[in-house]
Amino acid sequence: MHLPQSTRGLTLIEVILAIALFSILASIAATSWTQLVSSSRHTEMVNSTHRMFAAARSHAVHHKTLTTICPLSASGQCFDDWSQPISIFPDSNNDKRPDNASIHRTFNLSSTNSILTSRTAGRGYFQFAADGMSHGTMGSLIACSVGGDRVRMSYLALNIGGRLRTLSDEDQDGIITLPWGTTVSCPLPW
Repeated sequence: MHLPQSTRGLTLIEVILAIALFSILASIAATSWTQLVSSSRHTEMVNSTHRMFAAARSHAVHHKTLTTICPLSASGQCFDDWSQPISIFPDSNNDKRPDNASIHRTFNLSSTNSILTSRTAGRGYFQFAADGMSHGTMGSLIACSVGGDRVRMSYLALNIGGRLRTLSDEDQDGIITLPWGTTVSCPLPW
């Protein structure tokens, strides 16, 4: 008995080619997915940093008090490790400790593949005056995320008016040259 042409199965070569094509497409999709997830996490970290600074500025204005943003040590003092939870708190006596142990809000921005580091000359804190302006010296943060073979980096600088501006690493090499010529990079590996 002879089967019609339409009821025959695939040849071994067709099956091997289909599996090879599927493997290539799966590999491309996995790489793209990893990069998409990394990009999304980095964008979320940068956006959360902007929200954190906006919340601190709003707290300073609405409560008419000096407000500090920083990670807090076990003793409740500001320290410069931005991989730790970051607190916003009233600091009317400017001692870099929450007034009456009162913390307005806490953010946790770093994760396994992302990190936030400060460029505050070792101070490790930012402050807003009651008028919403930056109090004392300004500083900046560097947000870095790794996904696949790419490094996403953003430079977030606080200006005297109390607003963050962001520069992004467009070529994703982990290095940004600032408009005045200074080069900053991600502190990799973390």
